[in-house]
Amino acid sequence: MTRSLPPRLARLARPLAEVVWPGLEPHRGWPGRASHRLTRLLWRWLPWLGGLYGLIVAISAAGGVINDGHRLVGGVAFLYLLPAAAGVALATRRALDGWRLVTLFLLVFPFLVPPPGPPVPPLEPWEWCLWMPVLLLVGVARPGRETVAVGVVSGVLLGALTLLTPWPVDPGLLVVSLFLMALPLVVGASVGARMSSQRALAQEQARVARAQAEQGALAERARIAREMHDVVAHHMSMIAVRCETAPYRLAGLNETGQAEIAEIGSAARAAMSDMQRLLGVLRPGEGGRAELAPQPSLGEVRELVDQARATGLRLDADVDGDLGELPEAVGLSAYRIVQEALTNARRHAPGAAVTLRLRRAQGGLELVVRSAAGGREPAGPVLGGGGHGLAGMRERAALHGGELSAGPDAGGGFTVRAVLPVPEEPKEKP
Repeated sequence: MTRSLPPRLARLARPLAEVVWPGLEPHRGWPGRASHRLTRLLWRWLPWLGGLYGLIVAISAAGGVINDGHRLVGGVAFLYLLPAAAGVALATRRALDGWRLVTLFLLVFPFLVPPPGPPVPPLEPWEWCLWMPVLLLVGVARPGRETVAVGVVSGVLLGALTLLTPWPVDPGLLVVSLFLMALPLVVGASVGARMSSQRALAQEQARVARAQAEQGALAERARIAREMHDVVAHHMSMIAVRCETAPYRLAGLNETGQAEIAEIGSAARAAMSDMQRLLGVLRPGEGGRAELAPQPSLGEVRELVDQARATGLRLDADVDGDLGELPEAVGLSAYRIVQEALTNARRHAPGAAVTLRLRRAQGGLELVVRSAAGGREPAGPVLGGGGHGLAGMRERAALHGGELSAGPDAGGGFTVRAVLPVPEEPKEKP
């Protein structure tokens, strides 16, 4: 009957077993995020740079160390060193696999090449030139348990090279070799941990930004729904009142017509009750106050312009056409878009000249708010729009099937342009 390892010992042994041979390692990418073009090019060409570096070390060691020591022919020594050069290139994409290949080469190489004359360290300088970059890449790519496990296994292998190698080795240099082995692992792990934390922070910031955008969109839609309730409720109440007064205003109505009109009035009152209950769900929670002021119309845009100028905004307004004949819902949305656009211009481009253009185009209403480049920091409070910026403006334009574009323009300023469809026939006044 076999006995399993204790849980604590199993947790310690598992990373050691994984780094020795868990199978081929999939490329997981680097812990950091390439944000600059030069950095992205570096990561793309890193395997080629690693392979070139390995070849340079292999050529130098084969010709300048092994061949000059008359231990092996330079060409044959270079062929022996090719696996180690390939391991350096492999480590740029799969760090653990590259470390395994180079480490295995360092273990086998003393049994393939005649020993040098005098005693040498556990690893010669040219061997360190192949091993240290691989250890550094392991620390960067796998900060944490894998790096610790690689350090433990590498230390054991250094001891094996000191005691079991056929070369004459100076045991007094083992401590120095252990320090040289640990140094790139520690440096690489610190760099990799920093890159991992930066990537985690960037991902969290992106998640928070998406959540805030979704929350802002939901809040703006609820605000639009409350405003549309006021517009629709006005028309529904007008229908109910006209249905109730119809028998007194219209002479000669038979009983069938009076019953039909009464049913229409009852349906209008029921619809108003349903809308009020729905509005209660959209009201602010405890501690919030419902908006009780009448909803503005686009006919009041001139008052909005005067308020903006009173706060110090350099505003040039061009209002073309009769804006009072617009449907109430379209006028309210256009008013809110203008209000929010002026607020953004006042907040993000203080002191800059702002141009407002409102005109009735064929089949629609076009409004453009442009803030010029430059300007000074003016005094005075910021005009409050109460919405959620560009997201709210886009929601209001989409409500009517319109379009809204916002962004920098060719002159260095910022332009908000919206087109809201308007029915060709104006609404009938009661």
